Amino acid sequence: MASIIEHIATVVAVENGRVDVEIAVQEACHSCKAKGLCGVESAERRVVSVFTEYAAAYSVGESVMVQVAQSMGIKAAVYAYVIPFFLLFICLLVLLECGVGESVAGLCSLAAVALYYLVLALMRKKFEKEIIFKLKKL
Repeated sequence: MASIIEHIATVVAVENGRVDVEIAVQEACHSCKAKGLCGVESAERRVVSVFTEYAAAYSVGESVMVQVAQSMGIKAAVYAYVIPFFLLFICLLVLLECGVGESVAGLCSLAAVALYYLVLALMRKKFEKEIIFKLKKL
C-alpha cells in the first residue's frame, strides 16, 4: 500500500471544480521523511489547487485534509530538482569538452535549465492531471 502524505489545510477559494487550499507548515513536517520532496516545509504557508468534481461541497474557511501519495511527491521532486540538475551538469560537461569557454558553457547550461522550466510551465495542465491531490473533510 502506498504511503500517503497528509496536511491539514484551510479552503481559501472554490470555483469551477477547483478548490484552493492553504497549507500551514506543522511541527510534524520537521520529522517527516518526505519533507524535502513535497516542498511544503520550505514556506510557512502554501496554496495548492485541488481539482475535484465535488468542489461545490467545500466552503471558504473550512478545514480539510489534503492527501497525496508519497510516490507523487517523489515524482514531482524528480521533475523539479533532479532532472534540471543533471541537465545543467551534462550540458556543462559537453560544452566544456567541445572547447567552449567556461563562462559561455555556464551561461548556456543555465539557459538550458531555464528552457526546461519553461517547457514544464507550458506542460502544467499535463502535470496537474498526473500529480493528484485528494481532499477529505475533517
